[in-house]
Amino acid sequence: MSQNDDEINRTIWAERAAEGIVDGILTAIERYPRPDQVALLREIARRALRHMPNPGDEARILARHLHVENLRQSHSFDDDPPGG
Repeated sequence: MSQNDDEINRTIWAERAAEGIVDGILTAIERYPRPDQVALLREIARRALRHMPNPGDEARILARHLHVENLRQSHSFDDDPPGG
């Protein structure tokens, strides 16, 4: 297997693992108020970034990725009525 194949497999594994972890967290806190859910997810993201070698660079890369991704699809929280 080439180095490129290893990177692709690593990315696929990471996406699937992260999806399972975040979905599990959301399931565990689904009865919490939305502001509490958002606060918890924000703190998880901050903590994860702190464990990366270059957290500032990683945050900028993620911000660019999220900006492009949001252009393509709405966020699940976007469907909430105002004040909800």
